[in-house]
Amino acid sequence: MLHDPMRTHSRATAVGFILGAIGVLGFVIVGLLAPKPTVPDGGIIIAEPSGTVYVVAGNPKTLTPTFNLASARLLLLAQQNQGQGSNDNPDAPAAPPADNPTVIADKDLKDIPKRQLTGIPNGPQLLPTDDQRISDNWAVCDVTEIDKTLPDAQQVKGIQTSVLAGVSDLNRELQPGESLLVQAENRKTYLVYRTPSTINQRNSNAVRAEVDLAKSSVKQALKLGTAVPRKISTGMLNAIPEVKALSAPSISGSGTSDLGVPIGSVFSVQNAGNRDYYVMHSDGIEKVKSTTADLIRYEKSTGGSSIPEVSPDRITAQTQQDRIDDTASPDTPPGVLQAQATGNSVACIGWSLQGTGDARDGHTSLHISGELPLPKDASGTRMEPMKIATPNADGQRIDSFFMPPGRAAVVRGSASKADFDRGPIYLVSDRGVKYGIPDIRTAGALGLNKQSPAPDAIVRLLPDGASLSAKDVNRSFDSVPLAPSAGTVNTPSAQNQPGG
Repeated sequence: MLHDPMRTHSRATAVGFILGAIGVLGFVIVGLLAPKPTVPDGGIIIAEPSGTVYVVAGNPKTLTPTFNLASARLLLLAQQNQGQGSNDNPDAPAAPPADNPTVIADKDLKDIPKRQLTGIPNGPQLLPTDDQRISDNWAVCDVTEIDKTLPDAQQVKGIQTSVLAGVSDLNRELQPGESLLVQAENRKTYLVYRTPSTINQRNSNAVRAEVDLAKSSVKQALKLGTAVPRKISTGMLNAIPEVKALSAPSISGSGTSDLGVPIGSVFSVQNAGNRDYYVMHSDGIEKVKSTTADLIRYEKSTGGSSIPEVSPDRITAQTQQDRIDDTASPDTPPGVLQAQATGNSVACIGWSLQGTGDARDGHTSLHISGELPLPKDASGTRMEPMKIATPNADGQRIDSFFMPPGRAAVVRGSASKADFDRGPIYLVSDRGVKYGIPDIRTAGALGLNKQSPAPDAIVRLLPDGASLSAKDVNRSFDSVPLAPSAGTVNTPSAQNQPGG
């Protein structure tokens, strides 16, 4: 039987034609079931591949190009406010954005009229969802710069100040019996130590008290003779709760009491297992801490005369007075951690939100380490902070900022728990810039209804970005505004001109 090669060819052609037809039919069906996106009547679209963000409005439709998603949402809020005659309630949240922006090809927008570029050019690039927000941890850290080639008293050179956001591990806490001797920018000196159990300051593990190092009695009583103060930034100092200065209290009266102790002096009583200290008043006695007793005795006598001892049975008839408030004083003089010592050059005051519901409160804690406590990346390399060049509104400057990359924070600046639901609202970016949000309504329009408390003393150290306000978003531009330091490009005509 003869084989017909043309017949085989015809069959192959037919099969190819059928397969091609099936493919075309498949594309048609997919196109019918999943049509390309169309420009909506209103809302936000993102063009691709250009990435331009537009706000769609009007009939017929117009496109308003803008700088970022924040500007687009604020433009929609401004349109909504205008439609309501600006009778909006700033305390009532605006409806959150209903949908994500629609993605449309640039070529499908070519016949729609475009308005001027409008919005906030330096607005935030990220409006965080819940899973893009940081934990409720904030810290300000001072890194003491040490030059160990110099004598001990001259090794402390300066400090670098950093703000950390979303970092929970700040290394070890300052322990009982430890302290920092710090000098502020105004030259005042403070002793920073663990919060005593006798003070009602349970939301902080450390306090600061001013000490006058010009008074030898203070240096002797607190055992600060050889301690070298480390510098402390104003931002970190303000984040540590302050208590009354450590100094000898004023005691009126003169003469000698019936116990044989001069009025205004101190004496001790040995009880089972412990020694108590008392001040002799003209009309009775008062129990004080040993640090207060030492401050008084060194104030009375340059050499710090010995404290007389009185037997317990002799004070039972004495009137107990309560005039000296030393509840915030350390029980005993704490040892000073020198910045030059290994592992002590970095001090951080951390803030965290603790508790739930009405029991929520901010807690501050002082931490000590030998390096800035930054997390490590997937390769085990310690991450680097972002350099900050711009001071805050008060002129204070920090050197760097760290937040886990790709995150942001939406917070209410809080000086106490009373501010948790009424403090100023900020969006803080991972570049260390805080953007003010005027009210709850605006926050809702931005999709940022949920705000977490954050320590105002730390957040206010950050430089200010643009205000995210519907009143400020309607600025139009012919081109993107440039920073004064952006530089210039020489045109050919300028390059060909003769030099002067």
